[in-house]
This record gives sequence, structure tokens and C-alpha cells, in this order.
Amino acid sequence: MSGVLDLTAILVMYAFGELVARKTHAIVDTVLTISVLALLGFWSGVLPKNVFNVSGIDAFGMVIVGLLLTSLGTTINLAELKRQVNVVIIAITCAVGSSLLIVVVAMLLGKKDYGIVGAPIFAGGNAATLVLLNALRNYHLQTLTTYALAVLTFQNFIGIPIATYALRREANRLLADGLPTMDIDKEKSNQHQKILALTPTMNTPMMCLTKLGLVASLSYGLSLLVHGVVNYLVICFILGIVFYQLGFLDENIMSKTASSGLITFLVTVVILDSLANTSPHQVLVVMVPLLICLLVGTIGIFLTAALLSRFFSVSLPMAVALGMTCTFGFPTTMILSQEIATSMGRTDKERVILENYFLPKMLTAGLITVTLISVFFAGFAIKYLH
Repeated sequence: MSGVLDLTAILVMYAFGELVARKTHAIVDTVLTISVLALLGFWSGVLPKNVFNVSGIDAFGMVIVGLLLTSLGTTINLAELKRQVNVVIIAITCAVGSSLLIVVVAMLLGKKDYGIVGAPIFAGGNAATLVLLNALRNYHLQTLTTYALAVLTFQNFIGIPIATYALRREANRLLADGLPTMDIDKEKSNQHQKILALTPTMNTPMMCLTKLGLVASLSYGLSLLVHGVVNYLVICFILGIVFYQLGFLDENIMSKTASSGLITFLVTVVILDSLANTSPHQVLVVMVPLLICLLVGTIGIFLTAALLSRFFSVSLPMAVALGMTCTFGFPTTMILSQEIATSMGRTDKERVILENYFLPKMLTAGLITVTLISVFFAGFAIKYLH
């Protein structure tokens, strides 16, 4: 099969996965659908095992990961994080609590590596998976690679229904007790000139890609200087935040490259390369650890949320919803907030107030867990893999 046919086959699977995600409101997400299709394709022989290599996705996809992690740093709005400090603390603590419980239970069961791999992914999803899969490939840990992808693809089935139920409970409480008075006008940050900001004419799609490449290359150089003590992808994310604050990188710069869809596609499907060498037996082997990880992680979020809801005077359903954002992140955080507001609000005014109550909190919680927390967790965890 030629490279263009291989690439087209993967594009078809990805497009079908996106369609399924839209039809199911992201309960069945793109990664889950294409993972199942890829496994069926490899096991049946319809897809050649070198499909990612022949299509060129394997090499280029892994190279582009650094640019994507760098761009994620430009989505961190420090001013908004300060305004939502209680939300940030709840989200971080729930992610930490669930991760610690997963690792502790895994160690008690004599499966430490499963806990080390599962905890960061449960606490953050895609970003953590990218960091961990890079290390797992280097260590040739195929079963753990399959397990990592399983946690990533199935955690939505736990997180989304629980968060939806919790948000509905919170909406009912607000409607019964009286909706809060919301200041819908958003505070604008000072647009002072940043020291490394370039003129607008320097922000063409190619210039934006070039700037991402320069920061990612600097990150790679720093990772060599520290002898890999801090993972290269973690440094990409940190420098993305730094250079965004300095003005060299624009906010959400990936959207300005005119290639964000292609890059997202490459980075998403490249993590599935490991499925080519996954056997049905390995999938069965990871099923029990997967279920334990999801159950224990969920219990960890509930316990942590119960404690924090009392401390911060936040309702338990709201704290649970914020904690569960680590299992799905954006755009599901936005979709759920809008859908709950639309379905629960009885008037246009109630819908607007509910959306403005839920949306900033859910977006901030999902952002802090799926980007900041998960990347650092994963970078820390890989040091303890065997």
C-alpha cells in the first residue's frame, strides 16, 4: 500500500471518530473510536503494521509534539487563574488526590508501574499521555503502552456522565435557592507592551510556526543541559508559558498557524502507533488494571472534593464537577456548561446566568488539570518507571 493510501485510511478513521464524537456529545471521543478501528484493522490484517511509518506520520508526528506542548503554554491565562483561585485549588487538589490514591492502591496490589502510568493520564489525559508514551517506547514497555492508551480512551466514560450529573444537581440547587447576581462583563487585562512582542506584520502563520519551533528547539537544548532530569516536553510547556508572558508567543498561537487542525491530527494519531504491536491478549491483560484505575481515581476525586467543598464553602456537586474535568478537559468543559445551562434554564436570563456561572469555572479547572498538572505529573512519573 502506498503512502498516500495509508494516509487516506488514517484520515478516514479520524474523520469518522470526529463524527462519532459530535453525535455522542463527546461521550465517545475521537481517540476511543480510532483506537478501536486501528486495533480491528491491525488484528484483521486490513491495516499494515507499518501504516504510520509508510504514511510519514510516525516521524513527523513525534517531531511536532514539542510545538504543540509549547503552544499549550500560551493558553495559560495567569490573570484568569488568579481570579478563579478557589477553582484552581480544587482542581489541582482533586487531581493530586486521585493520583496519589491510584499509585497507593497499585503499590498495594504489587502493580506500581500501572499506578505510575495511570495516575498522570487520569489526572490530565492527552498531554500526559504524549509525555508518557515517549518514555514507554524508549523502555519498550508494550503492555504499559496499551494500558496508557486504554486509560486515555475510556476515562471519558467515567468523567463525563459524573460531571453532567453533578452540574445538573448544582443547577437545580441554584434555581431553587435563587440564581446569583452575575457580572457578565469580563475584566480585561492591561494590554501593556510586552518586552519581546513583535509587530503584527510578524505574526503570519509561518512566523507563528517558526516562533514555536525556536522555543521548542531552545527547550530541547535545555533538556540536554540538564541531562534529561526534566523531560523535554515539560520544558516545552514551561517555556511556552514564559515566552507567552514575555510577548514573543501570542495567546493560543496554534490557532494562528493555519495548521492547527493538521497538527492536532498528527499528534493524536501518532500515539496510536503503538497499537500496531498490541495483541488481543495484551488488551485483555490491561482490562482489570484499567477498571481499578478508573474506579480508584473516581473515588479519590469524590473524597478530595468532599473535604474541599467544606473548606471553600462550595457545594459538593460543584466540587466533584470541577475535579472530574481532569478526565476530559476542553472542549467538553465548554460543551457541558452550555448544554446544562440550555437544558436547565427556564428563561433566556436564567440560561445566561447559569452559563456564566459554570463556564469560567469549568474552563479554568479543565485547563489547569489537562495542561499544567498533567504535564508535570507525567514528567515526574517517568523517572520511576522500570
